[in-house]
Amino acid sequence: MVTRDELRECMSRFASGVTIITTFDESGGLHGMSANSFTSVCLEPPLVLICVGHSTRTYRYVEDQGCFGVNILSAGQEDVGKYFARPPEDRKGDVSYQWALSRESELPALSGVMAFFGCQVESAHTHGDHTIFVASVREVYRGDADDPLLFFQRKWYTSIGADK
Repeated sequence: MVTRDELRECMSRFASGVTIITTFDESGGLHGMSANSFTSVCLEPPLVLICVGHSTRTYRYVEDQGCFGVNILSAGQEDVGKYFARPPEDRKGDVSYQWALSRESELPALSGVMAFFGCQVESAHTHGDHTIFVASVREVYRGDADDPLLFFQRKWYTSIGADK
């Protein structure tokens, strides 16, 4: 049987972009979570998926609201990615970021991202301690940033070959 640590170590060898999943908290404010478990499912119809752990607040908010935003971070947003990777109770006001409601789906969208997707949950599949949310893409927006923020072997990269 593969252990949790073995799987985590081998999965860290898969380089990925960094996204912030955004939704609303119970008071209507922005709630976000750093995630690299985001992928396109198909183009016709336009579907994506995210995987969210059951122990996170994000899981409850997405399940309750049935919608979420996906914000692909740019190289200049490493501090934002690290901020939203912390548990909400450990997030102090030391990181500056801006957000607004997206134009069509009225979901929280972060400023300065490479791309934004406004998504409506179509199905949810529970496996282990996570749920896979498959969602239709209702809105997309391409930002002005050209360089991605990457995550590889538990390190942040702002360009190929330059680790943080």
